[in-house]
Amino acid sequence: MDLLQSCCSSRELFDKVLSCIQHVIIVTDVEGHCLFTNPVAERVLGFTPEELKGKNLSIIFTPEDSNCLYSNLLSMAHKNKPFEGELMLMRKDGTRFFAFMVFQPYFDPGQGETGIVVSIQDIDKQKDIEKKFGDAHYEDLVKIANGIAHELRNPLMGIGGCIKRLYESCRGGDDSDKYYDHIINNVKRIEGLIKKVEFFVRLPGPCFTEESIVERIEAALQPYLAQIEEQKIDLTVNMEEVILRTEKNLVFSAFSILMENALDALSAGGKLLIHSETKGNQCQIHVIDTGCGIAPEDLPYIFNPFFSTKADGVGIDLAVVKRIVDSHGGQVEVRSKQGEGTTFLLMFPLERRRSIRASRLQG
Repeated sequence: MDLLQSCCSSRELFDKVLSCIQHVIIVTDVEGHCLFTNPVAERVLGFTPEELKGKNLSIIFTPEDSNCLYSNLLSMAHKNKPFEGELMLMRKDGTRFFAFMVFQPYFDPGQGETGIVVSIQDIDKQKDIEKKFGDAHYEDLVKIANGIAHELRNPLMGIGGCIKRLYESCRGGDDSDKYYDHIINNVKRIEGLIKKVEFFVRLPGPCFTEESIVERIEAALQPYLAQIEEQKIDLTVNMEEVILRTEKNLVFSAFSILMENALDALSAGGKLLIHSETKGNQCQIHVIDTGCGIAPEDLPYIFNPFFSTKADGVGIDLAVVKRIVDSHGGQVEVRSKQGEGTTFLLMFPLERRRSIRASRLQG
């Protein structure tokens, strides 16, 4: 059986073959007007083939992509350049979903016509599974941390109250004061660690606004200027003026943590350098100290929750920094050499969208 010949001579067989394909298949003219759509479109897009016929394909693109991205896809098709990749599309009811789209131009010599064949695969569930699989281990740690913090808080408050009452009822001499202060200081330290753990597990998602990264870093530096002077630290700030879309409170928290980390490493003085540069689509921010450095065997683990090189540390702070930078679509790296110092490198995207979505193609 010649399937191609049979499909050409039997519209019913042709429709059956297309209905068995689980991807949406749309054929448009070179301007994007729908000429043919297979029945899967109704399940995936919410539009029947009849509803899409004659409509421009822009109807399934989000408003923010209908200008640059869709126009660029048509422009590439005019130049006989195909496209394939993941993007966000919109259904008839206005809901959005992740799709894998193939945009393939064609030329029919028999008809002397040019058109576009579009294939759309709904990958929403696939993306969700990938995210859950990737986050599973991390989320388990978060749940454990939340449970521990919750279980410790109430008993700790009770211990503090009981110690205070015992101290007041049997106070007697300098030794009692010393022991009482030691206990209370350690209770407060544990309470501080619980607050850090709770901040880590309840870290909110970012609400992006455009702001100057220079202003954000200057604000994060302000509370530490007196300590920097007291520790006789040579501070140098050399920042490029860049506007980033960030969550200002989260970025403030991340840089505050890095400042505390640097000042701890520079307890005996030294140099602290903060500078930034733009490379490609990234704003790269370096926080460099000339402190004691980090052992090579510890470097791979310092962003892991609950890993700490300090005897009294809980290993939450740098995990918070990584979680904040990750939530901005960025990356964080560390380079260190014992006895020479440490560099933290934070990389924030200037534009989270691919270039095909952000600007019109030239020519």
